[in-house]
Order: sequence, then structure tokens, then C-alpha cells
Amino acid sequence: MKAFVTGVSGQLGYDMEKELLRRGYTVVGSDIAENEKSAFPAESGSKGAYEFVLLDITDEKAVNAVLQRVRPDVVIHCAAWTAVDAAEEAENADKVQAVNVTGTRNIAKACKALDCKMIYISTDYVFNGQGETPWDADCEAYAPLNVYGQTKLAGELAVKELVLKFEHMKEEYRENGLYCPLERVDGRVKSISSILEKAQKKIEDNNFGIRKN
Repeated sequence: MKAFVTGVSGQLGYDMEKELLRRGYTVVGSDIAENEKSAFPAESGSKGAYEFVLLDITDEKAVNAVLQRVRPDVVIHCAAWTAVDAAEEAENADKVQAVNVTGTRNIAKACKALDCKMIYISTDYVFNGQGETPWDADCEAYAPLNVYGQTKLAGELAVKELVLKFEHMKEEYRENGLYCPLERVDGRVKSISSILEKAQKKIEDNNFGIRKN
């Protein structure tokens, strides 16, 4: 199986592709710039093949061209503006919107065109943090309190808008923290592995959130 991972120079994307390679997937990683993480993710023991491509997800034509060439079985969209405090600064507003909303929409549109599965990583910042019980997986009681949460929610809604009628192609995960390095297996560090295990099972079952009305 071939997986396309966005944002591989970041913490989540980097560990995601490392874990995929360890499991024997063919991985194509992308980011707007290349660094030592994106260029050399494979370690001794990695079983999968790897390619890195430069990609600005805010460029719709570039996204379409790259994904049409790669033709992945699944796209794992890890790229995002994640600097929560910096997102509140006026000079960053356009960039945050472009990455978290426009970029996500571009990825979703390309996945729809290719009929390939998409995994979108959202955040609990789409909620207001109030309440005494955990939110359900499909909770839509959105109430983001900051720009980061607002733009991640807009990206989440873009994915639903574009791929909802192809519900088997889409899966979303909301995270409230990342724990690295992935090599540790104690406690909460296993969050990325857990995401992959759940996603792999749904890919194999072709059961990406099919709603039974």
C-alpha cells in the first residue's frame, strides 16, 4: 500500500512516516521545504520504500499535479499551522488561513478526484474545553476559542463538505497532544501508532466511517 503524508518536516508527519516505513508501507512524504527529517526518515529496520517531494499545499495546481502522479491509496494530512499563540498575531492571519483551511481543502479535493482515502488530523481546539465528560468521536458541538481552533475547524468542515458523500474515503482524528519520540512505548507516546492501527483496520475493512441511517 502507498501512503502520501503531508507535513513530514513536522513532529507528527515525521513520526507518522517513520512508523509507516517500519510497517512496510511505500511512503511518499511531502513538505514545503526539505530538511534532515524529511530527507532521511528511514532507519535501520525500515521495510518500506520512501520518496520525498516538495509541495506547497496552498497551491491547488501543485497539489493536484503531485497527487495525480503519485496516485496514493491513502493520504494522511499532517501538515498544519500549529503555533497556537502565533496564530493570534494579525500578521500571520492570512498564512494560518491558507495552510489550515485552503491547504486542507486542496488536499481533500484532490483525494476526491482520485477516489483515494484521506485521513485528516484535527484537534480538540475545535471545542471550548468546557464540560465534565469526554466528547464523542462524532461530536459537532463546535466552539473554538482561538484562531488555531477556528481554522482547524474550517479545515475539518471542508473535508466533510468535499468527501462526506464518499464517507468510506474519509477518516478524522482529533488530538490533544503529541508525544515523541515514537520509539518510546510507555504510556501516551504510542498515540501515533494507535492512529495508524485504527486507520489500517478501517482501510482493510473499507469501512471509513460509513454511516448507517
